[in-house]
Parts: sequence; structure tokens; C-alpha cells
Amino acid sequence: MATTTNYGWTTPDDTALVKDGASAIRTLGSSVDTTTKNLNPETTLRDLSFRSSTSNVNTRIPIGSSGQHLTVVGGVPAWATASDQTPLTTKGDLFTFSTVDARLGVGANGTTLVADSAEATGLKWATPASGSGPAFRAFKTSGAGNQTIASSGTATKISFQGEDFDTDSCFDSTTNFRFTPTTAGKYLIGANLAIIANPANFFRMDIFKNGSEQSTLFFGTVTSTTTGVAGSALIDFNGTTDYVEIFVTNNGTTRAVEYGPTTTFFYGTFIRS
Repeated sequence: MATTTNYGWTTPDDTALVKDGASAIRTLGSSVDTTTKNLNPETTLRDLSFRSSTSNVNTRIPIGSSGQHLTVVGGVPAWATASDQTPLTTKGDLFTFSTVDARLGVGANGTTLVADSAEATGLKWATPASGSGPAFRAFKTSGAGNQTIASSGTATKISFQGEDFDTDSCFDSTTNFRFTPTTAGKYLIGANLAIIANPANFFRMDIFKNGSEQSTLFFGTVTSTTTGVAGSALIDFNGTTDYVEIFVTNNGTTRAVEYGPTTTFFYGTFIRS
């Protein structure tokens, strides 16, 4: 007897004399029925099937429950309930990556997210760099009186005994009358002086940094009446030893710098690092 190529169904040879044709047909039909059933094991609406380990046999997978997904367990298809695939556990966590998916816990209040190649995920929470620094405003007090500036052509430091504010106690209003900020960065430094003059003569005001002229704030001739001299400059400080003072130079008749919180004052404020 011959067999079919794919499923091995028994059939008569071409030269065989079939004694019982009905029996031969039943035998072939039973083989077809068995094979067809093995290839289509589904019994219920929406069933699935997959090729089993047995040749020419499929296995039925009943439809899964709502929300399940088709996965593989032990090399065999199966329905499974989806689970949370993220590593996040806490409010504010970030989903990051190192060599695998990773959790970066939320940072402390006020911290910012920054790149850092030394971290496993390349990210970290960090406290932002300080964006503020000291500021002050000092003035010449009435108790100190007007300050005489001799006609010597030599720079004379102006004293400021009073303070409207000094946020970080960086201004010395008793001895050196200088501003020494404790935060490194760029500062706006300025001053206003009222010069009592009669008659007119040459007068100059300067900012001195660390004892050397840094910036000329005014260069000109004071009139025969009280004259205001004002100006400002941006100066960089190291935050430890750098300091500034206000000096004037008088090349004419002896003059005086007038006292008063609104006429003669010295100020400075942090701008940026």
C-alpha cells in the first residue's frame, strides 16, 4: 500500500486490486479526519492554536482574559496579565537608563537635574550654584563732618561711617572703609560725592581695587558751587581678599567732601558669578 507524502495516509497502490473499496475509503477518511482535527484543535470562539512538539499536531490555546497579553512561558505560548514594566516606585521618580532601565528617585526640594558622566545613569540631582552675593550701601555721617581734601595731587581715601545696609557684613565702616565681598563674582560698584568748591578747580574720583586704581569715575573741573560727582563700574572679585575703596584727587585749592546719606555714599551689589 502507498502512503501520502505529507501526512502518510494509506492509499492503494496504482496496480492494486481493491477488494473492498468502501473499507479503503473509510480508512483514508479516518486518516484525513484525524489529521484535520490535529491541525485544528480549536473548540471555542476566538481560540488560538500553535504547533506542538508532536509532528502534525497543533495545540489549542483558549482565549485569554480581558487585559492579558500573549507571551511565552517555558518556550510555550501562554496568556499572561501585564505587569508594570517600569522601575518607578515613588512620586516624582524619573525613568532613566544605565545598562538597563533604571529609577532615579526624585530630588530634594530646590535641587536641579544635571548631567554627570560619573553617575550610572548619567544624571543626578544637585543643589544649584549660588546665584546671590553680598550688597551694601554706606554713607558719610554728619557726626564725621565734611572731609577735607588737600590740594596735593595725591589720591585721598574717602571715609564712610554709616550704613543703610550691609547684607553679609562685608563693608568696614570703622577703620578701612572698604568693601571685601565673601562671594566671588562680578559686582556693580559705585559712589556719589558732593564736593564743596569755591572757586573752581580740577577734581577726580576713582575706585581703587586692592590699593591700586581700578576705574576713574569722574575726571573734570568742579564748579564754584557744590558739585555732585558720581559713577559706577563692574569689577570682578575673588571672594576672599579682593577689596575696593573710593579715592579722590584734588589738584587745586583745598576742598571738602560733604557729609550726608543722600549726597556722599558708596555702594556695591553682586551681579553674577
